[in-house]
Amino acid sequence: MNTVRMTLLAVVLLGGAQALGDELELRWGGRVQSDVRFRIESKRTGDFYKEYELPAGVARNENIFKIKLDAIHGSLAGVADVDFVWLGYPESLDGIADLSVRGNLDPYYLQVHALYLEAADFIVEGLDLRVGQQQVKWGVGDQFNPTNTINPNDVEDVLLFGEQMANLMVKLDYAIYDLWTVSGVLVPVFKPALLPRSAQLGIAATDRYPFINEQMRHRIRSEQQLSRLLGWPTVVDAAVPVMPEKSVENMQFAFRLSGTILDQDIAVSYYRGRADFPLAYQNHTGQGPFAEQLCNPLDDQDCVNGLLETVTSLGYPEIQVVGLNLSGEVDPLGWISGGIHPIGYRLELAVIFPRRQTIGMIQEELDFGIITQPAGEYDYDGDGNPGGARPVVVDSIPFFKWVLGLDYSFGRHVYANLMWIHGLADEFGIGPAVRRGESPSDQADLLDCHLSGDYRTCNSREMLRQRLGDYLVFGLDFKFLDDRLLLRLFSILDLTGIDEATWDRRADRMLKKHDSFYSEKGFSAVIYPELGYNFKNGLEVGLGVLLQLGEDYTKFGDPAAGGSLAWTRARFSF
Repeated sequence: MNTVRMTLLAVVLLGGAQALGDELELRWGGRVQSDVRFRIESKRTGDFYKEYELPAGVARNENIFKIKLDAIHGSLAGVADVDFVWLGYPESLDGIADLSVRGNLDPYYLQVHALYLEAADFIVEGLDLRVGQQQVKWGVGDQFNPTNTINPNDVEDVLLFGEQMANLMVKLDYAIYDLWTVSGVLVPVFKPALLPRSAQLGIAATDRYPFINEQMRHRIRSEQQLSRLLGWPTVVDAAVPVMPEKSVENMQFAFRLSGTILDQDIAVSYYRGRADFPLAYQNHTGQGPFAEQLCNPLDDQDCVNGLLETVTSLGYPEIQVVGLNLSGEVDPLGWISGGIHPIGYRLELAVIFPRRQTIGMIQEELDFGIITQPAGEYDYDGDGNPGGARPVVVDSIPFFKWVLGLDYSFGRHVYANLMWIHGLADEFGIGPAVRRGESPSDQADLLDCHLSGDYRTCNSREMLRQRLGDYLVFGLDFKFLDDRLLLRLFSILDLTGIDEATWDRRADRMLKKHDSFYSEKGFSAVIYPELGYNFKNGLEVGLGVLLQLGEDYTKFGDPAAGGSLAWTRARFSF
């Protein structure tokens, strides 16, 4: 495969016209782009003993040079689409020696969007072959595509909704009677999703347990709170992704049948592979004492002796996905007037069949002074014997994701887009997920609940949200000045809401209350206004604001989402 790519580059970059003959057609283009972004407010997670922060100020300062080359010779084509990205400033300098390394002061990277060889009518007429680094996008939704499971998601840049990374794969397409196409894709090596730079803030949320079992959550939370009161808080020291083996069994593959019925596009697809966002499957906890007690600078009575340091291993669950795509136009009001345009629609449905995944918890010997816990596996059943049935973090129950969208053009100058989304790219599984958990701060109360064995009484409050959220997405484009000036208003409203569960001593039961999306606790949204101007000579400039709103336990208010940004962009295309 490396030989194919090197041959392609030689043909494209070293002037393969003489090698292949005068019929070689070379097309090229690209752009130069500068992006500057400012974080409007700082975001913090953790506590005084281990804190993470995204400071306010310059959040991104990038310069991008894109080059796209197509070399076409008869039925053969080679395509290269590469971004050269300069980050503008170093993230950190560890010593004066770093000032002597150009790559530290002027960091950069390459992003390959495409690097493949394509052959039309390969062996038989109607069979097309494509081999190399490529993207296969079968979804029809506007930037939200639950059936685009072949390529890993690229969510590193929050402004580029729906981006995906290229991966090395083999793709075959066979056309049937010019109306239907059968496609097959083989991906030899799995590639995970690219996460945002703010993702590290999420590991500070040690109260967001992945366990499906409610009793297990309450028990673990009470034990963590008790160890915290004894001066030993729990932190995630590292979250380590563990990639699947590069084996034949772990190869991903997909099939699709697509065509047209009554002028409407339809496609069904199947994918077998892995989810590209990781989930925890093992925790290993050790004890790291401080040389001397560390106290909260705001409260000298709040001190810790050391940390319970957890290393979390992250895996990528095996999944199968059956997809359905429908798109086209309907004209329900055309009979009234010929000036009423048809309404475009898109339906994208994915049925996801996950493999059941559990989590194992291993600990070293933990000495709290008055209490000692032996080394070994956690006692999951609470019967005094280590081990037992490991808690489930993902059940094998199938779940659905979908996008239903409508779009309409009001003449030449106004375009509207409305979508209902169930399940974003980073959401997985069914049932509630913990967004915040609190236990009593009184040591005696915690000991009482442990002795009683009813760990619900150890839970003072738990904020829960469904793992698959529902979202209303609405966008408007206004064009002025001969389509030179673009005003875009885009918003995402989280319709899911928050469930608040608290223990009521008087009623002797858990009380649950749902805070809807329009309440203060349940509200979460993205508001994205953008203003751009196209000079019609290749130069475009733009500016905008991305506001992520909500409490820190909500979808968009979460510090790991990165916070609100203001941005500017200049782009010259050629």
